[in-house]
Amino acid sequence: MNLKFRLLTVGVVATALTALAGCSTAENSSQAGSSQAAGSSSAPRPANPAVPGGTIMVPPDNPYYTLLVEGTQPTVKYGQDVNGCVVKPSTSCANADLSGAVLRGASFHYADLTGANLSGAAVAFAGFTYASMADADLSNTTLTGVSLNEMYAPGLSLKNSKLHLGSIDNSYLPGANLAGLDANFGAVVGSNLSKADLSGANLSDTDFNGDDLTGANLTNVNLSNGDLTGSNLTGANLTGVTYCNTLMPDGSVKNPHKGLCPGQTPPAATGNPIPLPASSPFYGAVNALINGTQLSAGSKVNGCAIAAFTKCPGAILTKANLQGGFLGYATLDKADLSGSNFYLGSIAFGHADQADFSQIQLGGNAAVNAGMNGARFDHAGLTLTNLVGADLVGASFVGADGRLASFTGADLRGANLTGANLSQGSFTGANLTGANLSGANLTEANFLGADLTTANMAGATFCNTFMPDGTVKNPSRTGCP
Repeated sequence: MNLKFRLLTVGVVATALTALAGCSTAENSSQAGSSQAAGSSSAPRPANPAVPGGTIMVPPDNPYYTLLVEGTQPTVKYGQDVNGCVVKPSTSCANADLSGAVLRGASFHYADLTGANLSGAAVAFAGFTYASMADADLSNTTLTGVSLNEMYAPGLSLKNSKLHLGSIDNSYLPGANLAGLDANFGAVVGSNLSKADLSGANLSDTDFNGDDLTGANLTNVNLSNGDLTGSNLTGANLTGVTYCNTLMPDGSVKNPHKGLCPGQTPPAATGNPIPLPASSPFYGAVNALINGTQLSAGSKVNGCAIAAFTKCPGAILTKANLQGGFLGYATLDKADLSGSNFYLGSIAFGHADQADFSQIQLGGNAAVNAGMNGARFDHAGLTLTNLVGADLVGASFVGADGRLASFTGADLRGANLTGANLSQGSFTGANLTGANLSGANLTEANFLGADLTTANMAGATFCNTFMPDGTVKNPSRTGCP
């Protein structure tokens, strides 16, 4: 079974998780993200029966389990002083010593952390979107659900760190030190890693598509089930690399293999299963992973090959099962995918101008840098969908469920989001000029650095909502409805 595990490269995941623990406040708002793997055989999973009320049980060997557990742990307060560094967006903490500090849930968007030492810190669910982190030290750190998107970070060190369900999308990291990085179930998409050192890294089940890896050192890297689609490997050192079901830059699969690949053996299960109610924004993607049917690699649906670089303009894919399908760099202009199941898939770098995605289920889908000009997402399920850097000019999201979706850096000029549920969504740095957000639920949404010029927000719901200038609209210390 193919497990295209595009897990949630999204913003403000931490906010939702702390909400699950009953402690979501303006002081605790933050972001995170992550993604999945490509073209792989899934590891065995135990049965996960649903319990009354539509609740499912998330077992300890499920990749989401760690996120749910971390979401119950204490977070750093918004505005808290940690060793001389005030934890908040746009803070100036160059060369700060934050090694070993508790920074769980920290909001460091647009922060200056040049040369800062965060080695060994507890940084789960921290957000570093648009931060300056040149020569910063994040070595020997576990980065669970962390967003490192749109960063300027040449020379950043992630040596011997673990990036679990975290993302580094559209970031500038030439010469970075990622030696020994364990990025299993992580995402590094559309980033510049030229001349970076990734020697000995575990990139199994990891998105590494659309990256600049020219001259990079990838000796002894594990690329089992990894995704390099669209990446530039010119001059890269690939000595000793492990390939197994690896999607190469041209979309071909290197060393296709049935069964488990090296590095895919699940960790020993410890802890008790966690109940996840149907009301949770995580429910759709987690339930699809546990109980859904993944699309087999190379499948054709109504004559359209579900594969990277496929060309299916105008394709009729209504109500199709596309779960886990990889359509990176695909051409789907004016295609009809309405009502389809596209959980845990990817259309990163794809082109789907004026396509119909109405009532589709895109939970956990990666659409980084996708071109979807004028596309329709009316009443679609977009929870946990990663739309970082996407072109959504004139797109329609009327009545869509976009909880915990990430529109970071997206172009939403003239988009129609009337009545959409965008609670806990990330619009950091997005262009919403002339967009219609009337009647939208913007509870705990993040608009830091966004352009809302002439946007219509009449009747929108605000509660602990981060506005473009960093202020919080309608703050509530007791949580939002």
